Amino acid sequence: MQVDAKTALVITDPQNDFLSPKGVTWGVVGESVTANNTVPNIETLLKTAKAHDIPVFVSPHYYYPTDSEW
Repeated sequence: MQVDAKTALVITDPQNDFLSPKGVTWGVVGESVTANNTVPNIETLLKTAKAHDIPVFVSPHYYYPTDSEW
C-alpha cells in the first residue's frame, strides 16, 4: 500500500449508542450496523491505519446549548 503525506483516516462520530447492542438507538440502527459489518470494518480501518502509519482523527459529536435553536 502506497501512502502519501496527505493520507489520513477520519472517523466521524463513533458512538456506543449506535454501534453497540446495548446502545439506546440499537433498535433503530442495529440491523444496518450488523448487516454492513460496521464495527469490524472500523476495526479493520484502524488496524490498517496503524500498520501504515496513517494518522487517525476521530470527530466526536457534541451537543452545544445552542443546538436547540437550529
